[in-house]
Amino acid sequence: MNSPVSGGRPVAWEDAGRQIASLLGSYSAVVVTSSDSVAAAHVALGIARAEATHRRVVVGDLVGDIPSLRSLVRDEDPHGITDSFLYGVSLNKIGYAVEGAENLYIMPTGTDPLIDEEIFRSARWTKLAAGFGEAGALLLLVAPSDSRGLGDLIDQIDGAVLVKDADLPAAPSALLLARVASPTPTLKIPLHRITARAVSWKQHRWFYPVLGVIVFVLIASLGLALMLARVGQVARPPAPVAAKPVPAPTPPPPRPAPETLHVAPPANVNDSASAAAFTVEMLVANTAEGANLFVRKNGAALPAAAVSPVPIDPERTTWYRVTAGAYTRKYQADSLLFALRKSGVLTDSAGSVTTTPLALVVDSVPSQGGIVDALHAAVEKYTVRGLSVYALMQDDGGALIYTGAFARADQSAGLVRTLRGAGLNPVLVYRTGRAP
Repeated sequence: MNSPVSGGRPVAWEDAGRQIASLLGSYSAVVVTSSDSVAAAHVALGIARAEATHRRVVVGDLVGDIPSLRSLVRDEDPHGITDSFLYGVSLNKIGYAVEGAENLYIMPTGTDPLIDEEIFRSARWTKLAAGFGEAGALLLLVAPSDSRGLGDLIDQIDGAVLVKDADLPAAPSALLLARVASPTPTLKIPLHRITARAVSWKQHRWFYPVLGVIVFVLIASLGLALMLARVGQVARPPAPVAAKPVPAPTPPPPRPAPETLHVAPPANVNDSASAAAFTVEMLVANTAEGANLFVRKNGAALPAAAVSPVPIDPERTTWYRVTAGAYTRKYQADSLLFALRKSGVLTDSAGSVTTTPLALVVDSVPSQGGIVDALHAAVEKYTVRGLSVYALMQDDGGALIYTGAFARADQSAGLVRTLRGAGLNPVLVYRTGRAP
C-alpha cells in the first residue's frame, strides 16, 4: 500500500477509484489503463473494493507482477493469466481471494510474467466478459496504456477507464467509460515518519522533560522583561509618532464571466401542467461514450431513453445523465424503476425517480398509416449522426422527436450548442406525450 506512485499516494488513487465505481455499476468487464501502471492498479483496487460490497470482483494483472496486486496473493508461486491462456490452466484456479475482503479476488500475471501481445488480442476475452455479465460479476484488467493489442482487448469487452493520461495513443478509438485525471487530495505526511517517531519515543524520553524546563525558563524571562519595559513606559510619556499612511488594499483581478448561452423559455408554457415530467434516472457518467453505451446495451428495456449533458459545478464540468420513461404520474415511473431492477438492468439499490419536465424538440412525425415504421426511420436518421433522440406519441396521432431531459431550462444550454453546431434548430419545450 505504501509503494511510491508518481503524482499521488496510493490511498489517494484508491479513493479516486471508489468515487467513480458507481459509474461502472452496469458493466461486467473493464480495462483500467494508464502510463502509470501503479496508479492504474490502485484505481482498480478502489473500484473493486467499492463494487465488492454487492457483487464478486476479480482484478487481473496484465502489467506483469505489479507489487500492489501481487502482494495481495498469499501463494509463493501462483498460477495466473499466462498459465491459463498459454498452458490451459483453468480460470477457476487462478483467482485468489483477498484476505479480509469478501467478494474480492486477484488474478495475478502468472509464472511467466511477460504478457504477450497474443494474450491481449485473444478472442477468449469476449467469452470471459459474457460469463462475468451472466454471473453479475465484474472483471477489472489492469494494463499499461502503451500495450500492443490494447485496442483489440478493449473492443472485446465493455470499455476502459483511463487514469491520469489525457488520451490513449495505443487505442485512440477505444470506448472510455470514465476518466480519473488525478488522485483524491490527501494529507502529504508520509506514514513512515509518524511510525518512526513513535518507535523512537522510549529512546529519547528524557529529552522532553528537559525541553519543558527550558521552555518554562524562557517564558518566565520574557514575562519579566515585558513587565520592566511597561514600568519604564509609565514613568515617561511616549514621544509622538507620525502615523504612516496605510495603502489601500489591492482588489483581486476580476474573474472572467463564465461562458453563457441564452436559452429561450419553453415554447409551450400552457402545457406545463400536463408535462410528462416523471422519469427514472439510471446513471450519471463522466463521458458521453459511457452513457451512450449503457443505452445501446439496454435500449430494448428503456422507453424514451435520454442522454442529457448537464453541468455539475461552477466550472461547468459536464456529466451525462441517462434517464428513461416520460410519465405524467409518479407511480408510473415507480413501476418502471421496479421493472428495471427486477430485470437486472439496474441493481437493487440503483436508480431513482426524478422530474425532468423539459426537453428539446428536433423533429416531428405527422399522423399517418404505418406510424411505427415512420418513427423508426425518423429516430434512425439522427442516431446515425451520433445523436441520442427518442419519440413520444401525441394526442393527435403524430409524434415529436425529442432529445435530452432537463429539470431546468439552463441545463439544456450545452446540448443546444451541440445541436446548433450540427445544423439543427432545437426548441425547448415542456415534454408531452407517451412512449410508443
